[in-house]
Amino acid sequence: MFGSGAPASATLDMAITRADFLRQLTAAFGPLHAPPDNMFTGNHDGCVWRITLLPSAPTRLGLIVLERWTVRIELDAAAPGCREAWWRRFAAHFQKGGG
Repeated sequence: MFGSGAPASATLDMAITRADFLRQLTAAFGPLHAPPDNMFTGNHDGCVWRITLLPSAPTRLGLIVLERWTVRIELDAAAPGCREAWWRRFAAHFQKGGG
């Protein structure tokens, strides 16, 4: 997803249910800390992260309705390599089939 220039923050538009997002996030980074609604925090391999989910208008494809979220990600890492590793792990759990 990102190489050596991995950003400290990003905003993504994701077609995923909230439940599936939380399941994937837990699989990628372990137990979640959720202070306020739809905000999740954690620390993985020296990278402190915050993710905020904001509901977006669903996508409609004929009779199919896809739940969508705006996902704001903020990373605090001591070194750019930590951010790169975090994004690789995130992408491994969330980038499925050409998305």
